Amino acid sequence: MSCCGKKRAEWLQETKGSSRQDISETVDLRHSKEHKPKVFEYVGDQNLTLKGINSGKVYHFRFPGEKIEVAYEDSFAMMAERDLKITGPSGIKS
Repeated sequence: MSCCGKKRAEWLQETKGSSRQDISETVDLRHSKEHKPKVFEYVGDQNLTLKGINSGKVYHFRFPGEKIEVAYEDSFAMMAERDLKITGPSGIKS
């Protein structure tokens, strides 16, 4: 058993070096890419006003086809709205 413990200790010493920092930098880069705002297009008939569940920001879609940039933290709740669809960045309003 002491052999396994020694190998574990050596492995922990190795992982405390620069490789651990490299991993955290990679995670930070991935995290920032994933949290970009999402663009939603209104496909309903009239207009729609929603309040962001996390940010509290008010999103007002005035007419069918209008595209608005929605904060990442609010985008998951917006996906549940039947009159909204995620779309590309052309013609964005914020």
